[in-house]
Amino acid sequence: MRQHAALLTQLQQDQRRTRHLARSVWRIEEEARRRIARELHDGVGQNLVALMRQLDTIAAQLPVTAANGRDGLSRARALAQATLEDTRSLSRLLRPQILDDLGLEAALRWLARSVDGLQVELVLPEPLPPLHDDTATLLFRVAQEALSNAVRHAAASLVRIVVSLRGTGWLCMDIVDDGRGCDLDAALAAGRDGHGGGLGGMRDRVNLFDGRLNLQSTPGKGFNICIELPLRTTARSEP
Repeated sequence: MRQHAALLTQLQQDQRRTRHLARSVWRIEEEARRRIARELHDGVGQNLVALMRQLDTIAAQLPVTAANGRDGLSRARALAQATLEDTRSLSRLLRPQILDDLGLEAALRWLARSVDGLQVELVLPEPLPPLHDDTATLLFRVAQEALSNAVRHAAASLVRIVVSLRGTGWLCMDIVDDGRGCDLDAALAAGRDGHGGGLGGMRDRVNLFDGRLNLQSTPGKGFNICIELPLRTTARSEP
């Protein structure tokens, strides 16, 4: 019995170390996303803005008769403008600055407005408490993944996101779409093979922070994601 107890204790310690390591890796990935996003926005983006201004200056100095030169500069400016828009989109996709500057509520409202071809209804508690960075980031990533799935896989037209406080110390997010639905077992199996909508990875990340993820769907009846996380505010940190 003592040997079994010692093995159980060792197993629990190994699980805690593994979870701690996985959390650290996740945080490192998010920090890398944050740095790259800021560099794209503040570095590459600003350089492209400066380039466009220089092109405008050159165009203004050309004589009226230099039509070919003006056309070439116009095409170059249009290319720079398109590249700037792509750079900003990539920066926001990696890590929207609004999440770090203004928090989860503002980031979710921005996300709801930014999805083309999809109506997103957002319901938030008032006030939403200031959340620990891990909690805010995880909820944002789940919402981001859910909206992407609704567009790419579900052919949904409406998604409703409800964030609420439940009981003592739990923060919940319910995401419901009106799409085509799916066979959950098949979708999770496809996710394990790398062909699904990221549901397996979503569950792993939620479990990583002691949360619960409930998925409900049947073909033709939409998709429902319910995530519950321990409420961790900015005043409570974790190694």
